[in-house]
Formats: sequence, structure tokens, C-alpha cells
Amino acid sequence: MRIQVELEHYHGEGEIVLPIHYNRLIQGMIYSLIRERSPEIHDTGFVWGKRTFRLFVFSRLYGKIKSVKNGTIVFQPPVMLKVSSPIENFLSALADGFSHVEKISLGNNAVRSSSVIFAPTPNFTEKETFKAISPVSIYSTLTTPGGAKKTYYYHPQEKEFAEKLQSNLLKKAELLGLENAQERCFEVDSIRTRNTDQKVVYYKNFVVKGWMGIYTLKGDPELLKVAYTCGIGSKNSQGFGMLDLV
Repeated sequence: MRIQVELEHYHGEGEIVLPIHYNRLIQGMIYSLIRERSPEIHDTGFVWGKRTFRLFVFSRLYGKIKSVKNGTIVFQPPVMLKVSSPIENFLSALADGFSHVEKISLGNNAVRSSSVIFAPTPNFTEKETFKAISPVSIYSTLTTPGGAKKTYYYHPQEKEFAEKLQSNLLKKAELLGLENAQERCFEVDSIRTRNTDQKVVYYKNFVVKGWMGIYTLKGDPELLKVAYTCGIGSKNSQGFGMLDLV
């Protein structure tokens, strides 16, 4: 399930001014709205081995962009945000927060929601085409000959890109209690990624690389549902890997 939220300036008129790399601010807004009713999403998450998953994902902001300069992006409201999760209590808490908190902080902006719409999860077949509405990111942490750690982000045309997306998704499916998840079929094919689809995002003090573009997902429909509700790849709760049906 997912919600679609439309945000406007709290005073009715005015611009929404954000840093170009605003993922952390969106994530912070989400956590502030669910902290009382669904604190476990932020505090503990869902643990698989040494990994912790938050099991939600959000899109980029969509709306009329007035300007992009000096490290800031200026939106002319309203702007639209999508948030998806298989955890219905989390989405209900978030929707309630958007609906009932009169003044919401988004960075240095005071905003309010003008609409909150629940969108049910579609029924998937064994092959569907999706577009990324936030960059898809998957990586490995490598060790250099000198012993330093280095993060390597995979390109959609590298075979490891699809392999690691599959491995990541199966972990999410197991966390959600999907029986025999590791035995189910799931494949990802990048069918259109251009150079301009690569996005480099600064999150806190780290660089995160990801790819927009068009992807075909094939396999068990229940796994496609996990991909749709949780997002694919890494760093979903930081605003990476959200998909929409084409």
C-alpha cells in the first residue's frame, strides 16, 4: 500500500525552498509524524542478520520547479510526495500525521497537507514494467590494497546490479514472512537507463549514487509486490528505489 500526499505552504501562498539534496529532510519529516504512533520503525526497524530494514520507501518531490541555483531548489506549491510500505500501521500513522498536524516542518519551511490519498497495491502478473520515481541504488563495500574501505555503486548494465537487487529483495520478503522466499523466482532487467538517469545524492556526509530509468521485474507476483511496497535496492528509507507501474 502507499499514500500520495500533496503539500502546500502553511500560509497558503509562498515558495518551498529546499537544498538540492533534500532526502534527509523528507525522511526527518516522515519520522516526526510517526514517532508517537509507530516509533519502532525509527528506533529498531526490522533485523535480518546484521542488516536493519525500515521497510518503507519514498519518492522524490514532484511539482513545479521555479528555480535551481546556489545549492537550492525552489518549488511553487503544491508538491507531491509518495510513500510506500507493506506495514499498514506505519502508513496509517503517517497519513494521520499528515492529516491532523496543522503545521509540518520540512527543513526551514512550514507546510501542511492539502490532500492525503491511499492507493491500494495492484495485482501483479509475472512480468511488469516499472519506472523509478526515486533512484535505485545498490552497492558493495570493498577493501582497497591499502586496507581502506570503499563503497562501489553498481551500474544497471553490470550483472551484479541485478544479482544484488535480487538478494536484497529476498531478505525483505523473508522479513515479511513470505514462505519459501529464497526458492521463488525474481529477476530485474534494466530496459532504459540513460546517462542523465544517474543521480548523485548527498545524504548527511555521504555520497549515494542511484539510477532512475525503466525496469522490468519478472518472477513470482508476491515478490513483485514486495518490490513495489518496500522499494528495490538499498537505502529505501532514505529515499531510494521507489517504483511506479508504467
